[in-house]
Amino acid sequence: MVMLGLTEALLITELVLLVVTVYLLLTSIREARGRSHLIDQLMRATRTFSRAEYFTAVQESVGEATSYIYAAVTGTPPKEDEKETIERLLRQFSRALKAGVKLKFLLPKDPDRLMMGYMYKSTGGEVRYNPSFLVSDMRYMIVDGRVTVLGFPERSGLKEPTRKGYKVYSEGVTLMCKEKFDNLWESSSSTDYDSYLKEMIKEAVAHTPGISNETLSSLLSLPVEEIERIRSSF
Repeated sequence: MVMLGLTEALLITELVLLVVTVYLLLTSIREARGRSHLIDQLMRATRTFSRAEYFTAVQESVGEATSYIYAAVTGTPPKEDEKETIERLLRQFSRALKAGVKLKFLLPKDPDRLMMGYMYKSTGGEVRYNPSFLVSDMRYMIVDGRVTVLGFPERSGLKEPTRKGYKVYSEGVTLMCKEKFDNLWESSSSTDYDSYLKEMIKEAVAHTPGISNETLSSLLSLPVEEIERIRSSF
């Protein structure tokens, strides 16, 4: 009986310790999740602020332009909460063009970038695509050969959005970026917007004969009228 009582006591003690261990483990997990959630919230707030800074730097520089704006950008489609900012920036580009500022936009050669290419072209600027721009993680906009707005993602990668912007008043930096831009722009591998869209439409038609303009519009995220305009030139 004594041995049985001792065994039971040991089992009860082990059970209590197990319960306490499980409780502490669950508490630790909840606390870790809570800390992770808090960190995520802080990071989101920081990213939003930094990205807003970048757009502010771009808008300020566009407003200061008097001669030309050459921009090498990723051209990722805007998120829902960024559409108003992008539309405001596009209107600013249009006003700059009307004031005599020359606009050039260089984007990676990727079908996902056709929508932003269309939007940039709607400002009256020239748009070209270059496959070599796929490996670049730095985005930049040159204004009048005296100001460069540099944009950087948080992590390496083409699909990573710009998170931080820097406005640099340096002829050396501007000259370096302009030389890089000009080389890509004049490269034989560069394709203008209309030619690239025509290429994508022809590929789709070859793969799916009889494909409608509405379907192409949905696939390429472009207005039906834009698809009709390009197809009428075949």
